[in-house]
Amino acid sequence: MLLSLAPETWKSRLKAEFFPLNRRRDIDGLRGLAILLVMFFHAGWLKGGFIGVDIFIVISGYFMGRSAFMQHPFRAERFVWRRLYRLVPALLVMIIVVCASMLWWVLQSDRADIAQNGAYALVYLSNIWASHHVGYFEGQAIAYPFLHTWSLSLEMQFYLVIFLVALLLPRLKSRRGLLYALLAASFLYSIVASYRGEHAAYYSILSRLWEFSLGTLIWVLPALPQSLLLSGLCYGVAVAVLVLCAVFYDLTFACPSLMALLPCVATMLIIMQPHALTRRMLEPLSPVGVISYSLYLWHWPAIVLAAYLLSFQVQGLTMALVLVGAVLAGTLSYLWVERPLLDYENRAMPAAARRGAGILVGLCGATALVLAWLSFLSRVH
Repeated sequence: MLLSLAPETWKSRLKAEFFPLNRRRDIDGLRGLAILLVMFFHAGWLKGGFIGVDIFIVISGYFMGRSAFMQHPFRAERFVWRRLYRLVPALLVMIIVVCASMLWWVLQSDRADIAQNGAYALVYLSNIWASHHVGYFEGQAIAYPFLHTWSLSLEMQFYLVIFLVALLLPRLKSRRGLLYALLAASFLYSIVASYRGEHAAYYSILSRLWEFSLGTLIWVLPALPQSLLLSGLCYGVAVAVLVLCAVFYDLTFACPSLMALLPCVATMLIIMQPHALTRRMLEPLSPVGVISYSLYLWHWPAIVLAAYLLSFQVQGLTMALVLVGAVLAGTLSYLWVERPLLDYENRAMPAAARRGAGILVGLCGATALVLAWLSFLSRVH
């Protein structure tokens, strides 16, 4: 009897982990599409795959809008805890493992930069570090295993903005007006940065805030009055637009280019149509979307580590094997680090969750100080 139940229990566990209930599977699928686009871009297989980051940003704005604007009253402490338990543990583990794996054998100058980048990543200022050190699309980017954490820093900075906005909402007459103002100001800054050719704006919260705001606005915009046929058609066209952008965009279309508007609006339209029959186009990618955060964390360090270790250019089958290794590492990160900590935050009593959040912040701070000290010692004077 026990043997007959074991396979079903195993299947049920996998289903619970990779097909969680009470979630829109098409949005998880959209996340899955986004992370695959980013991974294929970094592998050199898809020249416009960088739009995956734009997709992630709009999705993040959507979910943060729900957390901040649709909860009455706004539970500020729970909002902070949830963000910390969501982002910090997997990032901390990745940085510690990568540093332990490579800092002891790389060149002294590389060690200094990598350790410093890791320290900035742990205090969520990696985008600021990157804007002063390396262009995201430049060749030397391959030397920095934590360069991709710029987008995580950007996300945490947006959380701070949305947190402050949520605290102010009870005193405001129009939350919609505030969101429109944030969107307009950021979009204007992005236009100016694009006109001036400010490539560092790629990393800036100021030039990206309008993308977050598009996602957040979904909660205050009226529902789209469409028939099932028109809704399905619009949804399918939006998905096609994302794929075409990924295939045909080049680096000149990366934010702050105004061409970033197209994939962002397409993502927004997909999210705004939860009942479209064509949502099944994205649902097969939902398991990939569920673990997309851990996949994002591990895929770039895997590529960088391979570039350091191998005497030939990483491409083709070798790159495919590297990405398979990154998927394995990301899956383990999700199952052993990311998911257990989120489950703990859900189950824990408030006092225990508060202590856990404090411990996470303390570990991040202590690790960042150690890396900053190591960077200082390694710096060539």
